[in-house]
Amino acid sequence: MEQHYLELRTRRELGTILSDSFAFVRINLKPLLHVLLKTAGVYFLITVLFSGIYQYGSAAQWVLNEPLYFGISLLLLALGGLLFFASSAASIFAFMENYTLTKGQVDEESIIQTAKSYIGEYVLLSLMCYPLLILGFLFFLIPGVYFMIPFALAFPLCFFRKTGKIESLKAAFKLTSGYWWVTFGTILVVGIVIGIISFVFQLPGVIYLGGKTFVAVQDGGEAFGGDFIYLILTTISSAASNLLSIIFTVSLGLIYFDLDEEKNRTGLKAKLDDLG
Repeated sequence: MEQHYLELRTRRELGTILSDSFAFVRINLKPLLHVLLKTAGVYFLITVLFSGIYQYGSAAQWVLNEPLYFGISLLLLALGGLLFFASSAASIFAFMENYTLTKGQVDEESIIQTAKSYIGEYVLLSLMCYPLLILGFLFFLIPGVYFMIPFALAFPLCFFRKTGKIESLKAAFKLTSGYWWVTFGTILVVGIVIGIISFVFQLPGVIYLGGKTFVAVQDGGEAFGGDFIYLILTTISSAASNLLSIIFTVSLGLIYFDLDEEKNRTGLKAKLDDLG
């Protein structure tokens, strides 16, 4: 049976962006996972490992009073998350671009090579955005929330328009101008839905820790959340959350296409070019 092709460069409503994000991943699950395994697989494992170290570091901070271990584990978690996001986002946007050009007949090797060439670029772009976001949140919170939206769209914009880092940030502010609230609402809803699904994977760890705390209180002791079973459960939930972030990144790509189509009619122009 012929594989269903999902048009990416088109206008979408909020509900359609959410449903099409899941649909795109479902339709392309096998080739997309193949690409991510070869480009982001190592960083995924590193992130999961650092997440386990962080969970133990958190328990060590609050129960064993070891702030140094907690600080190191937090830095490792941030580093792992940065590398995984950069590699997975580059891979997903490269996949979406190739998917559009080939009408669904993706070339995995071409996608992998393109994605790898953008990982370093995304790491640098992230390092540019994070300090500005932190400063924005420190100053009355509102600037940080405002910056968060164009910064998020700077990544798909950087890839699909082949612009530099500073140019991408400038273009992202221009792209979201007049559509900030709509974009904010879309990203918020997508984030909430994915967060709810992610919480389901966190429930076993929450239930385990709650039960252990109850037993410890009954016995007059303290529950230390750094035991082996709890670390395994939280590490699994972290792995699931990272995998679910794939859907969120796809949604960022669809949001970019939606705004680009609204302002520049890029998809319509491409269709007219195809018709000659």
